[in-house]
Amino acid sequence: MLRMGFWTEAVLHVVLPRACVHCRQDLAFGDDGPLCPACAAGLPPAPDPGCVRCGAALGVRRDFCGACTGRLFSCRLIRAACAHRGPAAALVHAFKFRGLPDAARAAGRALAEDLARRPEMGGADALAPVPLHPRRARERGYNQAELIAREVAASSGLPMLDALERRRGGGPSWRLGRADRRAELSGAFVVRPGADVRGLRLLVIDDVCATATTLEECAKALRAAGAADVRGGAFARAGRFIS
Repeated sequence: MLRMGFWTEAVLHVVLPRACVHCRQDLAFGDDGPLCPACAAGLPPAPDPGCVRCGAALGVRRDFCGACTGRLFSCRLIRAACAHRGPAAALVHAFKFRGLPDAARAAGRALAEDLARRPEMGGADALAPVPLHPRRARERGYNQAELIAREVAASSGLPMLDALERRRGGGPSWRLGRADRRAELSGAFVVRPGADVRGLRLLVIDDVCATATTLEECAKALRAAGAADVRGGAFARAGRFIS
């Protein structure tokens, strides 16, 4: 016997059909979305060639981008599941500006699948999502990086640590260039009182990586608190070619 919930969902599907957040086509009944199957299968791959360290798109095949050449970083490696365009950009827009947490969960599943295919990203002890400033978290109602990290944790079996907090710089920074981002985010993240990360190999999770400044600042705080190794994973890699 079918549950009443089935009929409720069927009626709602007819009256208020759900649409793919990218192509806007109606989703089939029973399709949870937020992307239709075609758009979900069409997430654009991460940049190739990309910087060996941060994954930034390179105009020519070489090892490192100009920002990473000859420098040491607290965040040793950064990898993204896809490029920030097409269906991937639509997912990001949905969870950042349309209040759709399911879009962040879908992004998390995509990141989990990507990280599982990358041997250089294995061996972590725990995940640490990039925190939102408390004011931004109240406005949005959720931290999208945390929702993404929960999907990675469910897939990988790794524990998730609420290790970081953001003390300042809570405004949107996607329009800022690399130098302005560094000034805005310098010292913005600290390890929470009581969080013990000593000796841990941590994977910091974010939604979008543009200049890698956020991941690097989080890694600085974690390494200063005794973390043995920090790498970064993001759903999408934004930005143009970096020389």
